[in-house]
Amino acid sequence: MSFFKSLFAKKQPAPTRVLTHPNELLENDIFTFGDSFSLPPAMRKQQLQVTDIQSIEFKHEHYAQITAQGSGTQQVYLSFPRNPQKLVKFSLLLNRNDVEALFDLDDFSEIFEQPGNARLKPVTTNHDYADMVADEYIQQDFMTTGYLHQEDYRNATPPQYNEEKHGREFEYYSLEGGQGQRCIDIFIFENGDTDVYLSFLRPASEIAELWIKGE
Repeated sequence: MSFFKSLFAKKQPAPTRVLTHPNELLENDIFTFGDSFSLPPAMRKQQLQVTDIQSIEFKHEHYAQITAQGSGTQQVYLSFPRNPQKLVKFSLLLNRNDVEALFDLDDFSEIFEQPGNARLKPVTTNHDYADMVADEYIQQDFMTTGYLHQEDYRNATPPQYNEEKHGREFEYYSLEGGQGQRCIDIFIFENGDTDVYLSFLRPASEIAELWIKGE
């Protein structure tokens, strides 16, 4: 009898995807950060859902930028630029009040002045993002050209500038501190829109759990 039961038993469908690394996340997937004290409150133990995936393109590489959001309004960004240790870049978007609270604006403005050798120190450690901030930043990029694509090109080549669907062009400025693992990333678009991200590079294991949408 057990033979017939096993013969006609309904087979469970095989999973269509296996999710083992944050770089495999797709829209509506869910992930949870661990409880590491190296993470700011906006990330520590937070559960977030992927809301958007874009692509950032430079001359010699392109990579995904994943936007995720939890129950509040705070958005968290994950991106995957090449680095020897294969660390994930976790970022928060700063508004003007954040920039004013964390840095001297006169010093910050030097980032945009030639030859692009700004050095920047935070003016406070009393901020929700203080866990992500380096003691000092040294400028790395000045007016580097890149493109932001609204599509996910992890497994494809982005359209080039002379093609119809090319991305939004931007000027990129960056500073690094904390042995190259804490960053300020600035994107200035052709229409003047400016995005300032406070970022740090951390192991993928900072994300404790990953869930495929609908499973």
